[in-house]
Formats: sequence, C-alpha cells, structure tokens
Amino acid sequence: MATSQQRRQGEYVSQELASKAGEGRQRRGLYVLLAIVLIAVIVAASWELLSNRRSTTDPTVPGRPLSNPETHLHTLAIGADGRSLYLGTHFGLFISHDGGKSWPQTRGALAPAMVTSIAPAPGDPNVLAVIAVPSGIGSEQPGVYISRDGGRSWRLSNPPHLPASAYPFSVQAGSGPAGHFYAFFVYAGWYETTDLGAHWRPITSGALSAMQTPLFLTDPGHPHHLLLGGDQGLFETTDDGNHWQRIQGINGTVLSLTATQTQPRLIFCATDEGLYRWQDGSKQITHLNGPTPNAPLTRLVSSADGQALYALAGRDLWFSADQGTSWQKRFTFSRSDLMTLQLSPAQSTLLYAAFFYPASVLFSQDGGRSWQVLTD
Repeated sequence: MATSQQRRQGEYVSQELASKAGEGRQRRGLYVLLAIVLIAVIVAASWELLSNRRSTTDPTVPGRPLSNPETHLHTLAIGADGRSLYLGTHFGLFISHDGGKSWPQTRGALAPAMVTSIAPAPGDPNVLAVIAVPSGIGSEQPGVYISRDGGRSWRLSNPPHLPASAYPFSVQAGSGPAGHFYAFFVYAGWYETTDLGAHWRPITSGALSAMQTPLFLTDPGHPHHLLLGGDQGLFETTDDGNHWQRIQGINGTVLSLTATQTQPRLIFCATDEGLYRWQDGSKQITHLNGPTPNAPLTRLVSSADGQALYALAGRDLWFSADQGTSWQKRFTFSRSDLMTLQLSPAQSTLLYAAFFYPASVLFSQDGGRSWQVLTD
C-alpha cells in the first residue's frame, strides 16, 4: 500500500506531466498557427508572383511594343495604305498607323495570347482578322479572331465541326468584300468566309488539306482564282476551291509565292529546286537560275509593277530590276531568325524585316542597302 508521501509524490508527478502536456499542446497549437501563417504567406507571394508574371506581358517601355524581354515576334503585316503596321507578338497584337513612329497601345490586343498571323482587309482599314493561340499564361481559345473596329474589340470565329486535332495556323484576306478571309488549320485544311466569319466552308480536301505550312496567293482581279503551294507542289483553282489542278512545270516544295498587281499578273514562285516566272493564264513557265544556285530562296516580295523583286537566300538579301533574270546582292543580315520580309505597297524601296527573338523590326528606305531599327 502506498504511503501518504508516495501519494503526494505521485500527485506532483501527475500535475507536472499534465502541465507539460498542456505546454506541449500550446506549442503544437503555435506550430499549427505558424504553419497556417506560412502557407498564407506562400499563397500571397505566389499570387503576387503570378500577378507580376501577368503584368510582364506588357511592354516595359511605353511606345516600344517589343521592349518586354520575354516577348517574341511572330509576324508583321502592312495595311493597304502602306502606313498601317501590325505586329503579332507572343503577348498580343500592336498597331501603328503612322509607319511605326508611334505605338499607342499600352498592352497588346488579345494579350496574353500569341498572335501568329495577321490579315488586314484591303477594302476596309477597320476590318482585321488574326490567328491567336494561348501563350501559356492565359486560357484563351485558339482560333480566328475578327475585329470590325480596328482592333478595339474581337470576336472568335472558327469553322464548325473542326476535328479535335485541328490547329489554327494562318489567315489571309480574300479579294472579295471586306469580310472575305481564308484560314488554314493544320490537320483540317483551308476554309473560306465571306461574311466576317459568320459562315465558313472548306475549300480543300484530302491531300491538299494535309499540306505542311502551305502558301496561299489570292488574285485581286479575280476573287475565285487562287494558288496553293507546299510540299506537294503548286496547285491552282479558278472556281474558288471547288476544283484544283496541279501546275505542271513547277518542281519541288514551294517556299515562297508573290505576284505583281498588273494585269495580267506576273507570278514568281520559289521552290527548293529553283525560281519560276510566268504570266498569269499562260502555260509557258520560265525556270530561272536565281541569284545563288546552292541556296534556295525562302522569301520573295515584288513591287506592284514588277520592277523591283527582292529575295532572301540564307541571310543574304538580293534585288532584281528585270523580273528575276539578273540579281544584285543588297545586304547580309546578322541573324537567321527572320520571320517576315515585307515591301510597302506604297513605296518599292521601303522594306521591313521582322526577327523572332530577341524581337526586333528593321526597316530600309533604300531598297535594302542599309537598315535601321524601327522598334525593339
């Protein structure tokens, strides 16, 4: 039997254990509280980081749309007036209406989506179609976006019943009314709309729809006349895509297409097997040597009258004043990531060159002999 002293010792021990247990519970409660506070801090910091990440989609320097070091430049387009410039970047669309002297947008239209293809309507400067795809920050639906107010508001308009694998690749203005556009979807083919995307119809099927990175050329004088080129050669339709025929005499994979605006047009086609020239409607196709027999021409641009023809071979820019018969080397770019080479429709010596990353646009006012930075 325990003595009274032993009982008092046991009570003391029990009280001390209870006290220590209470202290332990207090410490555990404090630890839980600290953990909650730490989690809250982490969540707040993550949200702030995400917010800062979203804010970094904007240009870091006002008036310089490519100043954000994280952006890439996917494409450049020129309006029919020759002064409206459009930049499709990794974080939206930027527009200048004074030849690139000013860019009023504080952030890109449709940002944070990437704008990868741009088609200004030639008959109405307020009508514009672009391809926009998610940049990895937002959850924008990929596809064709059309604006009727110069890019202030947009409406997504994709052809119905696209296969799940279809991916928007390019959009191009047609030769009909201002709402006339063509769009290409990888794994689905080419589609046409004549009413600002309210309705679409396919104009290719089978092997033509499966072309990789196809090139498309419209005819301002004949809206139903189209040329389509790619890894399967060059094809032509005169009934707006209901029937296509391969153009014989064009060999290899088509790399670039351009044409004059004269009637009948003079058409130039560069493939990995050479440069070709012919008059629209003629069966006689001339196979030209081109400026460099060992380097294919990847970019062709022609003035409206055909008196100025520019071509890119590797990093070298070449010029021809006699419709591709003879060539002069004009410039060698220091970079190989050129995305777009464009010629102003208003001036045959004004060229623009858009580079992917670091994003930059150069311009030349003397036919490519010298270049200056337009924006970066």
